[in-house]
Amino acid sequence: MLERDKRAKKVAIVAHCLLNQNAKVNGFAFFPAMVGEIIDLLRAHDYGILQLPCPETIYAGTHRWWFVREQYFTPGFTHLAKNLLGPIIDQIKIYQEDGFKVILIGLDGSPSCGLRWSGSNPEWGGRPEIPAGDYPVIEAKGAFMSTLVDMIKENNLSMPPMIGAGFDMPDFSVEDVVKELDEFLTECDKL
Repeated sequence: MLERDKRAKKVAIVAHCLLNQNAKVNGFAFFPAMVGEIIDLLRAHDYGILQLPCPETIYAGTHRWWFVREQYFTPGFTHLAKNLLGPIIDQIKIYQEDGFKVILIGLDGSPSCGLRWSGSNPEWGGRPEIPAGDYPVIEAKGAFMSTLVDMIKENNLSMPPMIGAGFDMPDFSVEDVVKELDEFLTECDKL
């Protein structure tokens, strides 16, 4: 590599809606355009960004109801997810083979992009009625992230350090989520 090449060789794979709130389901866009704090943190820690596609918008459009993970664990959604994630897997492989640090940032609370927590209710169907602040979540990966993790394993790639940014969790605090993400990135810098 040329001496003038200043790349840090660090890439963050980021859930689509953290960088584009326009893809959010109606009523769940908590920021006007993007979560600027994510950009600021990644910039401060010298990470490039690989934005994941939004499977929910592609699958159900922008006028969709609030789904839960059970509604996305279907053959059609899984097929779509695998097709969307094929090029992402190729890029992870290239980056890892070239010695790049690759991390994954999902959206906790999301039924598709949650990494630690995802929306869940096996009884949901039709228009959901959610009391304020009571979106149901369980400790489990969302449908899209589950497929991504499975594909990483199937392709014998190194599992990247991962975290779910809790911007879809009930009663989240921006300050708390940002603090947790900063601590995560600081730990990743030590790896």
